[in-house]
Amino acid sequence: MASARHFRKAQPTEQTRAEIEADITNSRRAQRDLQAAGSHGMAERLRQDTDECLDELADLDAGRWKPKHA
Repeated sequence: MASARHFRKAQPTEQTRAEIEADITNSRRAQRDLQAAGSHGMAERLRQDTDECLDELADLDAGRWKPKHA
């Protein structure tokens, strides 16, 4: 998901972690809602977005996370 964290050069690790975790939670919630509504294509896109966020979180934990556009 697009997030402001990718445009900031410096921010505390815990703030970045909280933003990523919030994106994961929100994306999963929206994915379930879309599946329930029968919008399986959009739900799949949100699953992919969640996977990207999980990769970001793994990179953050490993010390490899960097903002994409800062």
